[in-house]
Amino acid sequence: MLLADELTKECFFLSMISFSKIFIPPFPESPDFFRLSVSITSPPNTSKCIVILVCCQKTFLLVCSPGRKRWNKIPIKYFNKNVGSLKGASVVHNKRLFLVTNMDVTLVIDVAPLVRGNVKMTAIDHLTVCPMPYGWYTYLVKCGGDLFSILIHSYGCGQKITHVEARRLDLSCNEMHWRRVQDIGDHSFFLSGQCGRSLPANNALGMQRNCIYVPVRWSDGVRLYKFCLDDQVLSFTFLPETNVALDRLQWAIPTKIMQTVKEDVFDSSDALLSKEAVSTVICKEGENEVVSSKRWDELPIELVELLFPRLSLVDCLRLPSVCKGWSKASSVIRKEKVWPWLVHLPNLKYQSCKFFDPFYCKEYTLKSDAVIAARDHLSFRFSRGGWVVVTEGNSRIFIFNPFTAQVINLPPLSSDYIFDGISFLSVPTSLDFVIFGFFFQMCGEFVEISSWRPGEEEWTVLEFRPPIPFFPSSNNPVYFQGEFYCLGRKGELGVFNPELETWNVLCKPEPVYITHPRYGNEYCHLLELNGDLISVFRTDDTKKPLCVFKLDQSEMVWEKVEHLGDMTLFVDRRNSIAILSPEKKYANRIYVPRFEGGMDSKKGMFYSMDDNIYHPRMHRVEEPITCVWMQPNLHIYD
Repeated sequence: MLLADELTKECFFLSMISFSKIFIPPFPESPDFFRLSVSITSPPNTSKCIVILVCCQKTFLLVCSPGRKRWNKIPIKYFNKNVGSLKGASVVHNKRLFLVTNMDVTLVIDVAPLVRGNVKMTAIDHLTVCPMPYGWYTYLVKCGGDLFSILIHSYGCGQKITHVEARRLDLSCNEMHWRRVQDIGDHSFFLSGQCGRSLPANNALGMQRNCIYVPVRWSDGVRLYKFCLDDQVLSFTFLPETNVALDRLQWAIPTKIMQTVKEDVFDSSDALLSKEAVSTVICKEGENEVVSSKRWDELPIELVELLFPRLSLVDCLRLPSVCKGWSKASSVIRKEKVWPWLVHLPNLKYQSCKFFDPFYCKEYTLKSDAVIAARDHLSFRFSRGGWVVVTEGNSRIFIFNPFTAQVINLPPLSSDYIFDGISFLSVPTSLDFVIFGFFFQMCGEFVEISSWRPGEEEWTVLEFRPPIPFFPSSNNPVYFQGEFYCLGRKGELGVFNPELETWNVLCKPEPVYITHPRYGNEYCHLLELNGDLISVFRTDDTKKPLCVFKLDQSEMVWEKVEHLGDMTLFVDRRNSIAILSPEKKYANRIYVPRFEGGMDSKKGMFYSMDDNIYHPRMHRVEEPITCVWMQPNLHIYD
């Protein structure tokens, strides 16, 4: 471990086994200790050890060896507007120094000439990252003979992790390239500050394979996040209270034991194929057994209909696929059995979607042709009537029904374009279908609202430059009384009239927050409930309650709501759904896109308006990175 004294500038390597010290020269100037990374070519007790310091925003490196009296300052003359400046992450791999810039370009420098003051450098072009505007942190991790680059996107003052991406250095061609990967093998990656390391996964020590661990400081303490590349699920636990900066925390072997989760699996082909199955009935007639073969479709449909009230939602979907005759029974599925599920994407290599039923506490896996056809960087953006809007990167957008495998491709978006909100009213297969996309540029000073109808080759775009800027939340707009209402980060409302093609920011209601909420952009929700507009504001702070307001349409003010009655709300970053609770025990709750894992089942996380707390506790739950609430349409043959 390399230690440095900020006052004396004294530097030395400390062995954590023998506690012996190996000194290196003091720093020639006062570096930013919190934005500094260190790379060594070999252990410091060997004669070939070279120490390289990389400081953020600098255009030089500091190089020395143990026993030397001073550092060599070596200028780097490669930087331009397309490369950027040093970001801090660095590592020595295969006798080359790898550096990352703030433009996501990787610089590669041969170490041997570097010791003599010569810089032999090349650059690895960056990959297109998931369309996030800011907040990327890059870590370089050596694992066996491979080099990985881990990108983590965090958002807001609380540094909420919203996306994790793994890349592996590909040397199969004449030039080096980063290739995005879905698997880091039987290893666990541990990240902190500017450092990253890998260890073989060991379940006995709580190290889960194909997972990435990183600490993040929040207002309620230091959280140790675990991101599973297989499930694309994020979870966290609290670290012991510490005032030490995260950059000074280093890794030892973790001891917490993780548990695996079982799941039920079904195939979308169950809902697509009608099989003329044959049953064998064995009964006794006198002393003799009589065996008769009858077709399932010979069973009276009235008897089949009696089965539906006793089945779970998934079995209701399976039952009509037994035979063609039974498919007619799908129209009698009770509506009260239909409530929102959380649909999310596991690793794309599994070519499937996952669904979590928060009431039955079960998770299902559905093979999906739409996922198979997609390439990368998928995000669920909106759902209605069993259909889900998906964006791929920042150019492709499509709508698919996971239960029927129907896919509707929409015209491509313009380059580097992403919607802040998406909505449609009727299902995509209807004649009057139209989809709207909302895009706010320059903090709401420039608004673009796009629309598309079946048969059109491109999007129709309306542009507005309103006198009042609007800071939108990430929640989708709500169609209410003939207009689309958009919720702002502070509680203000913007309104788009599709008939008049107008956009206005309302003077009332006044903002709920005088200043921006800490995580408002991420957790502001708007939905319609029994003819009223309801707003929900929540944070990730485990000590703060969730707030619900109803819009008083006569006075145009937000009124605090203390009870939801018989209603249940489902909110996620993009989508919000309100339903009449199928049972009293689920009423007056607000479900969020998280669940608590277990050996046999998962428990959905909700905020109870009765006692004003979350169940279960927030730090014991998991959250899919790409997810949205959707209400399944059981009439799959309509």
